[in-house]
Amino acid sequence: MKKHIPNVITVLRVAFIPAFVVFMLRHEFVTAAFIFLFAGLSDILDGYLARKWKVVSTFGKLMDPLADKALQISAILLLCIVGKLYFAFIILLFIKEALMIWGSYLLYKKKFVAFATWYGKVATLLLNSAIFWPLVLNLNNIWFNALMAVAMAAELVALVLYTVRYFKLKNHQESENEFSL
Repeated sequence: MKKHIPNVITVLRVAFIPAFVVFMLRHEFVTAAFIFLFAGLSDILDGYLARKWKVVSTFGKLMDPLADKALQISAILLLCIVGKLYFAFIILLFIKEALMIWGSYLLYKKKFVAFATWYGKVATLLLNSAIFWPLVLNLNNIWFNALMAVAMAAELVALVLYTVRYFKLKNHQESENEFSL
């Protein structure tokens, strides 16, 4: 039973997305922010438990990042729809995520296992903070967009660092079977 708990938490995180969407569309931003926060904290918890109990699974490796990205993309898209953010942010995030998915696929074809690096985690923390805090503090759109610009810059820096690492791996034909993403 214990071995399934991290995956159940991941699935619950996906299940929170519709509730987040409803509260965002109702302009109940504080409630939406706390649903977003709870989902984000569940990401930390499921990863911690999977490593602690040594129950890392293929399902978890695939679904955990997909759940995170689905929540983030939903949040930014909804923030654009309700007029809090410029649409350029969702376009940037879609491009960045498409490139990350493509890179992950290329790694998968080479039998490499991808996992998060410190710079990817920092970028995610900044992005999640740029979504959460302005909603809770009811910041005006200028502050919201400024915080999001910083977060997106961090996301793009992480993308560049991942890309550099990928090409180093490809060009040097490293014999590792794991690759930091």
